[in-house]
Amino acid sequence: IYDALENKEKKMRLTNTFNQLIEYGVIPVVNENDSVSSEELLNGDNDCLSATVAELIDADLLVMLTDTDGLYDSNPSENPDAKLIPVVKEITPEIEAVAGGAGEKGTGGFQTKIKAAEIATSDGIPVIIMNGEKPTDLYKVLSGESIGTYFKAKGDKNA
Repeated sequence: IYDALENKEKKMRLTNTFNQLIEYGVIPVVNENDSVSSEELLNGDNDCLSATVAELIDADLLVMLTDTDGLYDSNPSENPDAKLIPVVKEITPEIEAVAGGAGEKGTGGFQTKIKAAEIATSDGIPVIIMNGEKPTDLYKVLSGESIGTYFKAKGDKNA
């Protein structure tokens, strides 16, 4: 997908394809783990891919599901007093430092989630990072409940 974004015509076709699928009521599933390209396995990640697709389709919101309730002020598996950060108004070096290194279960951890949030929010798309254990919590998000960590989009006067 990344190479298609560098070509204006391919980018337009990709955007039209996503928009048409959405118009049909289809939720496109895009995964970085492309079975025909080993380069993507080495250079990419699904977090940043999700932000890129969100930009491409001019999404209203990017929701990233993970195995924790959101971004914490320290590692909750190491610090029982770690506190969930409910809102991030700006991605600062302090927020990047809290994200730490790779996660125990995946290769990206919160560093790539923060990078993806930065991509999306800088394009005006707010981001929520939340636990994917209960997918029905997405309904709560859509009804405006505070779930996980909300990253305020640039230019967003709310939150």
